[in-house]
Amino acid sequence: MPTDLGRSYSVSTPHAGGNGLVHGPHSSMLPPPPPPPPPPPPPPSLHRPSLPLPPPPPPPPPPPMQRTSLTLQRSQQTAIGGQSNQLSHTAQTAHATMPQAPLPPPPPARTQVQAGMAAAGSNTARTALDFSSDAALKPLQLNQRHSNRRAPGLGVQPFLSLETATGPVLSCIGGAYAVVVHQSRMVCTRIDTGEIGAMHNTPGPDERFVSVAAVPGANDPSDECACVWASTNLGRVLVLSTGSTSSRQEQLQSTSRAYVVAMLAVGAGEVWTLREDGLVETWRGRRSSDPGAPLAPLRSFTIALEMQQARRTSAQRLLLLLRRRELWFAGSRGIWVFDTQQASEPLASVAGSALLSAAAQKSSLEAPRVLAQLTLTPHDAGILCLASNAEFLDDRGYKERGLVFAGTDGGHVIVWRAAERERWRTLDLSNGNRGVRVTALACTSERWLWVGLASGRLLVVDTLGDVWAIAKEWQPAESAVMGLHVDWTPLLTPRAKLQVASVHANGSVYYWDGSLAVDRQLAELRRRTPQLASMRDVTVQINSWNIDAVKPEHLERSREDRGFVRNWLGALGAQHEPDLVVVGLQEVVDLESKKMTAKSLWRTTTSKNKHHRDAKPTADISKRYGLWRAALSRGLARGAAYASAYRIVECRNLVGLFVCVFARDDVYRAVRDVDVAHVKTGMGGLHGNKGAVAVRLVFADTSFCFVNAHLAAGEAPANNLARIAHCSTIVRGLSFKRPAPELHMPLPLPEPHVSVSRDLTDIALDAFVDGGDGQRFLDHAVCFFSGDLNFRLRTSRLLAERYVNANELEALLHFDQLLPMIASDTAQGQPSASGLPPPLVVAASDSEPTPRALDRSLSSSSLPSSSGDEADLEGLEDVGSAGFALRAFHEMPIQFPPTYKYDPGTDRYDTSEKRRIPAWCDRVLFRGAAPNASDPQGSIAPLAYQRFECRQSDHRPIFAAFRVRAKVLDREARARALADIHQQFATREAAEMVQLAKVMWLARQTVTFTDAVELLDSAGGDLAGALQQLPNRR
Repeated sequence: MPTDLGRSYSVSTPHAGGNGLVHGPHSSMLPPPPPPPPPPPPPPSLHRPSLPLPPPPPPPPPPPMQRTSLTLQRSQQTAIGGQSNQLSHTAQTAHATMPQAPLPPPPPARTQVQAGMAAAGSNTARTALDFSSDAALKPLQLNQRHSNRRAPGLGVQPFLSLETATGPVLSCIGGAYAVVVHQSRMVCTRIDTGEIGAMHNTPGPDERFVSVAAVPGANDPSDECACVWASTNLGRVLVLSTGSTSSRQEQLQSTSRAYVVAMLAVGAGEVWTLREDGLVETWRGRRSSDPGAPLAPLRSFTIALEMQQARRTSAQRLLLLLRRRELWFAGSRGIWVFDTQQASEPLASVAGSALLSAAAQKSSLEAPRVLAQLTLTPHDAGILCLASNAEFLDDRGYKERGLVFAGTDGGHVIVWRAAERERWRTLDLSNGNRGVRVTALACTSERWLWVGLASGRLLVVDTLGDVWAIAKEWQPAESAVMGLHVDWTPLLTPRAKLQVASVHANGSVYYWDGSLAVDRQLAELRRRTPQLASMRDVTVQINSWNIDAVKPEHLERSREDRGFVRNWLGALGAQHEPDLVVVGLQEVVDLESKKMTAKSLWRTTTSKNKHHRDAKPTADISKRYGLWRAALSRGLARGAAYASAYRIVECRNLVGLFVCVFARDDVYRAVRDVDVAHVKTGMGGLHGNKGAVAVRLVFADTSFCFVNAHLAAGEAPANNLARIAHCSTIVRGLSFKRPAPELHMPLPLPEPHVSVSRDLTDIALDAFVDGGDGQRFLDHAVCFFSGDLNFRLRTSRLLAERYVNANELEALLHFDQLLPMIASDTAQGQPSASGLPPPLVVAASDSEPTPRALDRSLSSSSLPSSSGDEADLEGLEDVGSAGFALRAFHEMPIQFPPTYKYDPGTDRYDTSEKRRIPAWCDRVLFRGAAPNASDPQGSIAPLAYQRFECRQSDHRPIFAAFRVRAKVLDREARARALADIHQQFATREAAEMVQLAKVMWLARQTVTFTDAVELLDSAGGDLAGALQQLPNRR
């Protein structure tokens, strides 16, 4: 979804309509605020450079003091639903008749350049940022909105190779074997069967393995990983067979006795070794059964000085060889790039040569020419892993698109341009969470970067274009990813698979499809959705209210509020009846009552199982829910709010939360796969006084999920951080049952030897998005998150009241805690003239300026606070982070006064001792498909977003309406399309991947990618013929 850089709100003096709906003419009792000053520079603690700011303009002269008196009179306007119920709405404040100073300016809105820095959908903004001087240092948040959560399984069962592994492990994968090493033990396992081919141990009792590398096959892909080299801390280099117990110690003719700390399998049977004293040697690897004559190095050189510098900061030693010439050596705090084909000067003349051993000093070793020294900033964390896409590029592509990636201890991936050896950008994968570590990296092509995290999570990053995105994200194990290995050689064998293996710290090994075949086929299937399904409009109405323990009978006793429920539920009017009505209530019971809270706490389960359905509140609480269920049913009975009757789809409660979903009688049968889940967030997840209850359903073939939430209260910065944490807990914790599969095989059936993934044939999964299966909240095509979210205004009570009384709601929204953290575009499409009611809120054009275009990637300390309280800014440090769980959600423009907190029974904001600051606590957020998406299901057009007037509670009720596009699949058309797509991928796509695998195999045999392409073409695409010509090219 492209980020809007412009949006303006039209605000009006609120007064009550005939059904309690707040609307009214535009007016402003005060002159417009002066132009905002430029934003202050960020404090030093932000750890990122800032652009120089222009000098501030001279302040405009203040307007003269004036007397303000604002009285909202009785209104007789007719509401949209045609109801007429005259209500008085009078808002008077104590200072309304006193002389007032001019309103201070609202917090300054970001410029388009600043807003564009974090715009995940803005190619222009990201391109401009990439080539600025600050772009390489500023962490960029990746577009994560549509990351696919389906694991790209390869049909190979994962296995636990080392049951006793409890720490870092070494590994290498190749051909038919996976090798995992922990301390003094090595296990070699066959990938296809999971059987152990061999087990090896170090010779000595105090000896442990330090590094391991699979010896690449010299002329036959089937020889890949037939044996491995492994070094120990006592200086031995062992040659071990992966298919048998055969092993021996390799006799290496080396000038150094230091042990090997790192090994790198290059190709053509070559292995590069790095010793502790900085000596780099190249060897022709041999099998364990080959003669044991001493092996002389093909060449050797030293990087002793750089090795000594790296040793000061970390024991980490990483090697990366690009194009068989450039050696990238990484310690924890920097990277050195060497030209291995050209020496700089004899070792004896190099200052500091005494760091080498005596034998090495007497030799004729030379130090390679240093092409670059890439240092990290003081705020970069240490480097943990390296990867590059260079092996997939020809000469021209390498110069234009060759990249080197470095994963860090702080959750960042630093990207360098390989040809220029300059830092290009920094990717932030931490999502605002501390403790995230990038522990493994691998490239499966020029485009796809695989990332492993210390949490065990795996990501696939799409690096195509200027705006990079997380294409896939899943978690196979709760154990750190210690290695990612890409192996193309199976494509040259009958297995014909591009395999990626993730090795975890607990010794487990998982195999993945590096070609992402299922995901690519599903993407093509979704692209054809307009031809495979018909679309229908579904009108969804959401009503939310914190009722403050009010009973329905209290409304009937009130002359002004009698009939409110019917008017509130019937806000769209009889001519535009909604298909689904969702009512969410909060504080159905008095949460401030110690007696009631104790009952709900001790009478409900303390199980953290989100599917637990056995909670039994007291009879009094159950009766309260029954009263509201009956009242809502009466309000939606035939001839009440609407002419049609509505039937209950689901009603569920959690302590003070209550949600009830209704479907119009004529569409009730289109609803299926209904399920309910809840999450408790009170008292560390034990108590349901705060939390969420959610209802999932599938309408036709499109999934919906409705969340009714009540988040942490309070105005302190810590309370806001608690709300943010609650959102994350709810999004992660909601767990639904997976719908029953609806398998539909492709027609005609594919060849017997061609298998079809269950994920492709299960039509039930088509209702969900982003690889989901309906078990998670964000799996659903249409998501709503509403309720008493409790987000407050970061300003003073006095200033908030002045903005409200002056009807300067747009300026007051600058202080809202929630808006900077959610998607900046306020609508996902415009209603069309299709007989639906005109929108109560008309979305503005993209070119208009907006206070919502706040740079979410900057620290919230750059958002000014009206109070200037340093503690407030410090406590809100993470508020604007991109790690907010609802960052992909949207909200319609707010054009009504704050809904909290009122003195019950009045129109006065809180006059108690606490004098709480008015705030928009009650909200409706939504997430759906983009209007221009290839699969149009779930695209949302906003219709209405308003508040109603009912004075029984300290909150005002709100109402929102949407038009959603739902799809109805043609099962037979889908089956035919799937057969066509599957056949295409099984033939043309597979053949292209095999050809690429041949080129990459040849490129590893001492020739470049360009030479490999020419060599394979000259052999007519035959790998065996190309290998025969290979000696002439070396």
